Amino acid sequence: MGLDPHIRGLGHPSAVATWLLRSGVNGDRARWVSAVRTSRVEDEQSRRRPGGGSRARCPLERTLPVPPDTSRTDPRAGRLTADDARRRLEHARSSRVAQLRALDEGGRTAADHLLATQAEAIGKVLKEIDEAFARVDDGSYGTCLGCSKPVPVERLEILPYTRYCVGCQSRATA
Repeated sequence: MGLDPHIRGLGHPSAVATWLLRSGVNGDRARWVSAVRTSRVEDEQSRRRPGGGSRARCPLERTLPVPPDTSRTDPRAGRLTADDARRRLEHARSSRVAQLRALDEGGRTAADHLLATQAEAIGKVLKEIDEAFARVDDGSYGTCLGCSKPVPVERLEILPYTRYCVGCQSRATA
């Protein structure tokens, strides 16, 4: 795939060109690239000296373009699908059940109190996983129980059974 003639006209390889080659262009990104290209061309023109020579750019002046926020246009950014949520919850459940089995198979020692505490914590997580399955079934999975805003997908990928967004979770545990 060749470079867009407008980007090639900038005279140097740019972060924008690299970004275009790697990700392709859709509507929002194309408008963003067009705006970046226009501002860079204007930047270069404003840096020209009156005598005809151009001032060299200081490496510290260079800034990398920031990709646009695609959370509204990216289908993955909104919420996890029910199937994906169920798969993540099943994985979390099976790993917790395996932990409980490993605790039960261990020999009884003086650390029984510690094992009981650990088993209780694992049981609590299993209960939270079951509650998350219920939220998937009733359609409220991925919505914070504290503020009713969507829980970020990144948080759901890490803790698929979470009930709260980060802000509400910190208030709930404080």
